[in-house]
Amino acid sequence: MALTIKGTGIVTTADFKDVVWTGKTKNGKSVTITLKNAINKGNIDLSFVEKDDTVAQLVFTAAYSNTDYMVSTAGDYEEPWTIAYAGGNSDTAAGTILLGAGVVSIGGVDVALTRGGSQFTVEREFRNINADGDRGTVKDRVVIDGSEATLTLNALTFLTHMADAFAAINVATT
Repeated sequence: MALTIKGTGIVTTADFKDVVWTGKTKNGKSVTITLKNAINKGNIDLSFVEKDDTVAQLVFTAAYSNTDYMVSTAGDYEEPWTIAYAGGNSDTAAGTILLGAGVVSIGGVDVALTRGGSQFTVEREFRNINADGDRGTVKDRVVIDGSEATLTLNALTFLTHMADAFAAINVATT
């Protein structure tokens, strides 16, 4: 059997999947980072270098649903990412060191060995609500206008999961 991979030219609901990085701390406690409804809007960019393996950089961005914007109060608003830590507040500082190695799954399927690790980023856009006479930031007058969570991984294995790794891709068995 062989695989044929083609671009579809259309982003569908199926292109949005939960992406999860699972790792651990120095003392062995589990850490799980989840991006809800994530999509990789990046290009397919494969470098073929003699005496080296091809590593694809995949950047998944968590996506809000339309209903996230239809909230009546600020307390109803949630960003589409979570970090779950199996430890507690009594853990020692050294024991909570987050190790770099982890497993990435897309849509519930472990998909990629990595080389060069992974990176989780939340970029937020804060805005001060200013009034005449303010000298700077005023407590209770700061809002978040935007937030974008991404998980970047350098995937060593990805060919059999191209439809999970990239949006608007069709993989057929031939």
